[in-house]
Amino acid sequence: MIQNFAVQLALLADPSLNGPIVVGGLPFEAKPVYDVSAEAMAYGIKPGMLLSQAYALCPKARFLAAREEKYQELFQRVINILDKFSPVVDVVELGHAYLDVTGVKNESELGHEIITSIAMDTGLKARLGISSGKFFSWIAAFISRAELPSIVPHGKEDWFVAPISVDLLPCASEIKERLHLLGIHSVGQLKQFSCGVLAAQFGREGILLYELSHGIDRCPLIPRQKPEVVIEVAEVYPPAVDYIHILYCCEIRLKKMLSDIEAQGKSCREVGLKVRLASGNLVEKRFPLKEATNSTALILHRLRTWLEGVRFSAPVTEAELSLWLTKDQGKQLHLWLQGQRVRQELTKVATELKLRLGYQPLKKWEPVTPTPLLPERRFRLTDVGG
Repeated sequence: MIQNFAVQLALLADPSLNGPIVVGGLPFEAKPVYDVSAEAMAYGIKPGMLLSQAYALCPKARFLAAREEKYQELFQRVINILDKFSPVVDVVELGHAYLDVTGVKNESELGHEIITSIAMDTGLKARLGISSGKFFSWIAAFISRAELPSIVPHGKEDWFVAPISVDLLPCASEIKERLHLLGIHSVGQLKQFSCGVLAAQFGREGILLYELSHGIDRCPLIPRQKPEVVIEVAEVYPPAVDYIHILYCCEIRLKKMLSDIEAQGKSCREVGLKVRLASGNLVEKRFPLKEATNSTALILHRLRTWLEGVRFSAPVTEAELSLWLTKDQGKQLHLWLQGQRVRQELTKVATELKLRLGYQPLKKWEPVTPTPLLPERRFRLTDVGG
């Protein structure tokens, strides 16, 4: 668990920042709060509330723009680190993931190694909890210190969560409110009730409350589907330091790679470039794309933007391109919108489909004039764009 992910990244970029920090935008922008520091949270500011509300609670807070693309890129590096420690990594959301460490003899040593690896590679402070279940591990990480992993002894899970507030249970907020009204404020208090009583009161979630309060967690780890990656190496000959020659060598390989993956019905969602210098050093960069694409021009633009600003200490001898793939899901149009732009876009799509398939699969309803007497004959199907 990496708490206050966006705030941590802001502090890494500008160590001089201090006091209450609100990430999401400027106070006058109609946007929600993305992340807050502990100092800002003390004023009642929470992620999800409007920035204007946050400003009203703490006008002296530093308001910063969110950099979601950067957050995802950095978190991907964290996931890559976790992949080295376990074959099963369950990614929940930004800054929140689980991994299977079954069979590890020295859990404390492993925890320290994971935390240290994340800190050295990204500069982020991670919290880590180890237990027999996802909920108990999350609680352990939540209450632990960033530099010290928290380990829940096997068989002591119910004892560990007993003093924890019911507000941290993975159930609906309405159930938590009802628990407080019934005078139940900690997880341990739930142990006085049978499974049947809790199920009668709260349905299926009542069974979950019973099991968690007794140290039972049946929630399985769901391994993330690792992306497919294709890699091509382009030799830069003669070795060069100017980006134009390097980009040209990449372009030749990139066109072939994109042609092959497009034929497979797939698209590129992330690009990696690793260049090897004559000195033996490596310089690499990954470029997440806003949406999956097979556009050579778009990907080359991202590569050019980075290469223009890099000064290599020695000539480049080799460029390695990596493309992370995803299945081509097509492009969705907002058909409920009206206007000339949408009609033009539909006509364009319809034309492309007709050229590809040899017939027009898209149809639209049109009223028949003059209006027939039979209702089923008052409309007809015609080709879109026809």
